[in-house]
Amino acid sequence: MSLPTLRAAAVLGFRHHLAYPAEVAIQLIAACLVAGLNGALWTAAAADVPQLGGLPSLAIRTEVLVAWAGISAIATRVHEDLGERFRDGQIAADLLRPVPLPAFLYARDLGRATAAFVVQAVPLIALCAWFAPLGLPSSPLRWAAWALALFGAHAVNVAISFLLGLGAFRIGTVAGLGTLKATLVSLFSGALLPLELLGPTLRTVAFVLPFHVLAHTPAAVLMGTGPSLPLFAEQWGWALALWAVGLLAWRRVSRTLTLQGG
Repeated sequence: MSLPTLRAAAVLGFRHHLAYPAEVAIQLIAACLVAGLNGALWTAAAADVPQLGGLPSLAIRTEVLVAWAGISAIATRVHEDLGERFRDGQIAADLLRPVPLPAFLYARDLGRATAAFVVQAVPLIALCAWFAPLGLPSSPLRWAAWALALFGAHAVNVAISFLLGLGAFRIGTVAGLGTLKATLVSLFSGALLPLELLGPTLRTVAFVLPFHVLAHTPAAVLMGTGPSLPLFAEQWGWALALWAVGLLAWRRVSRTLTLQGG
């Protein structure tokens, strides 16, 4: 595996995300609108009660904002990219390249996520904190830990998307799988609804599935609502397990792939 090639792929993803400034601005505006609507919703919900789900109302509002900002940066379309490669036959050329396709897709999307973190997640939190009081920590170590937690969340998210993309090898499209993933992430990641407010059964399901490490875990690391080391260990445990399954599936697919009957 060529590290310079992977670094070049990451730079490519970073530059590609910033290639259209107007698109970047539109994405930031859209993220701010969703964050503002969520903030207004939870402010109204907590207007007459000091706590929600055992947490102060301000903490709930801040947690939702941080979770949404984080997941907006690590959101990936690797499954769509991989599905398109299967459909148009480009996957055949990918198998001839010196860098394994899974590593290339991960490195390129890591560069894209880094750019999104810089131009979307950080400005989003800064703008929301400017307009409304938030209980954000002042410790630089907390913010560094949050960035590290987003790095782990991105590894998990790309692994999930990679597995979904491989589904195109069998079913021909990833549209349905992508919709299913978006639904599960919305419900069980904590980006739109704090997991503390779910009922006991749904909360148990949420913490059994990997989606909570995408948004809830980075928010918990930043806000200090949970011990960081166990949270990081759980995150990377999911990342390693999902990538192990994904690479095993990729090995099987790459050995049995048939294009144009040959």
